[in-house]
Amino acid sequence: MRGLLQLLAIFALMFTSQSCSKVGFDGKHVNATAAGCQGSSCPPGTGYNWYQGGFNICSKPCGGGSQTQVVECRDAQNVVVADSSCPEPKPAATRSCNVQACAGTYTWNVGVYGMCSKTCGGGNQSRPVLCQDQGGTTIADSNCPPPKPNTDQSCNTQICPAPSYTWQTTPGICSVQCGGGMQTDTVVCKKNDGTTVADSFCDAGSKPPTTHSCNPQACPHTYTYSWEPQPWTACSKTCGGGIQTRAVACKRDDAVYVSDTYCNAATKPPTQQACNAQTCPTSHQVTQSLFVTPALNSVDVIMIVDDSSSMKEDQTKLAQRMNNLVSDLDALKIDYQVCVTTTDTSYYKGSPIKWVGLGNVIMNKNSPNKNQVFLDTINSLGAEWSSDERGIYAVNLMLKDFSASGCMRADSTLATIMISDEDERSVGGNAALSSVQYKPLEAMDYPDNLIANIHAKFDTGAFIKPFLWNSIIVKPGDSACEAIQDAQSSPAFPGTKYAELTGKTGGHLGSICDTDYTSSLAFIKDRVVNSMPGMTLQCTPIGTPAVTFDKPVSTTVTLTGNQLKFSPVIPEGVTITAVYNCP
Repeated sequence: MRGLLQLLAIFALMFTSQSCSKVGFDGKHVNATAAGCQGSSCPPGTGYNWYQGGFNICSKPCGGGSQTQVVECRDAQNVVVADSSCPEPKPAATRSCNVQACAGTYTWNVGVYGMCSKTCGGGNQSRPVLCQDQGGTTIADSNCPPPKPNTDQSCNTQICPAPSYTWQTTPGICSVQCGGGMQTDTVVCKKNDGTTVADSFCDAGSKPPTTHSCNPQACPHTYTYSWEPQPWTACSKTCGGGIQTRAVACKRDDAVYVSDTYCNAATKPPTQQACNAQTCPTSHQVTQSLFVTPALNSVDVIMIVDDSSSMKEDQTKLAQRMNNLVSDLDALKIDYQVCVTTTDTSYYKGSPIKWVGLGNVIMNKNSPNKNQVFLDTINSLGAEWSSDERGIYAVNLMLKDFSASGCMRADSTLATIMISDEDERSVGGNAALSSVQYKPLEAMDYPDNLIANIHAKFDTGAFIKPFLWNSIIVKPGDSACEAIQDAQSSPAFPGTKYAELTGKTGGHLGSICDTDYTSSLAFIKDRVVNSMPGMTLQCTPIGTPAVTFDKPVSTTVTLTGNQLKFSPVIPEGVTITAVYNCP
């Protein structure tokens, strides 16, 4: 009899286990949410539930027995997971039962009705009813007092609702975790009694899509690193075996240079190699002479003056000290000439302006009363006109439209002197500095375009025109000077574009806030002199040439390629002789 009881208990457990989403016997189905989320915030199909199999028949019919049930934590796919995934408390797996006192030797042990065979329209459900002794041993039903309790009963007798059909979606898994992927869902047609039917029962027009994009968020960036070799240096020897080197840096894929430890040391390119291993040829001696003429020592100076309302005091300081520059050039016997224009390209349009008292646009070493001419001309220009300062644009216009003025000679050094307390078009094309002053830069406002235009007009195969842009401005980053200039009648701005052009041409960068421009003009003179053409040799010599002069000269000689340069320049009327060896 005990074996029959155990068999019935196993049957009841199997029956409820196959119907985990329904209530079996007196079992329950407790809902939980996915760990780390609540309610609708949980991703579809990630909930965890306590599954209760329902208590089996009591171990004794009376006198106090016990009954057990299966309690498991399961996910949305009914897979058993760790108990820690479900919420506390965990339902009881064991409980007391039939605690009433025994009335006789044999008693009916009545179990719990199981699941109804139908959800509506009249079904049937059954329960175990066993005749047992007080110890729970099952015996023949004839030993228990009649009548035997019912083992079956009707259930769910309510009328079934009219059938309806709806689409049910089971979310799939995205093809990627980030960066945008595709997800395929399972879409089936469900009857209102929970059964799955053919798709034809549901409205095809309302069927949800089975595929859609997912996880569009950007993936975390994983850096890669690679070696970036720089160009090789010149060979240490022109023949006979030399060495050349190069730098090799470790670079991240976002163009940031990092420590070499990030790159693979085994793949690092070489940083040194042999070069010019060929046997050195024999050489021959060359003696070359050059008579220094005015054309070799000629320089054209273009002054660009900001004639806006805040510039009167600064213009005067420049005019008072320009005589220092021309006096130095006079002393060096350099063939110089000076032209002047303003930043007001809407009126002057970059044209050279006639010097007051001279009647023409060029001042040179032979012009009389140069200091007074400077002062009178600057005063005549005034300082209340320009509202759109375009110094670079003005020189481009002089180069393009006023080249016939003679201010720019074909074979001379070109040196500009820019004086302004603002930038090109006031703010250098940076609207963040002032939305009121901002005007967009055009092609001829950019430093690189001016440099390219000058070389395109004057350079030949044998001559590269020396060009220096010198600036006396509010230096970028000099907030104290900017505040001083701001205190005048209109706001000042750092001369970023002018400073950029100065750096690219090797000119001098001076401050407009200096109380005296003597030092700046002296620096400009030195740079102009040192930029002038020197002596071009017939070859790149082997060794150091021997250089002599037919008159006493104090200068420093440097050799770059096949060019001898002299600092300061050699005065007119001196003959230079160089003796050197060519391959």
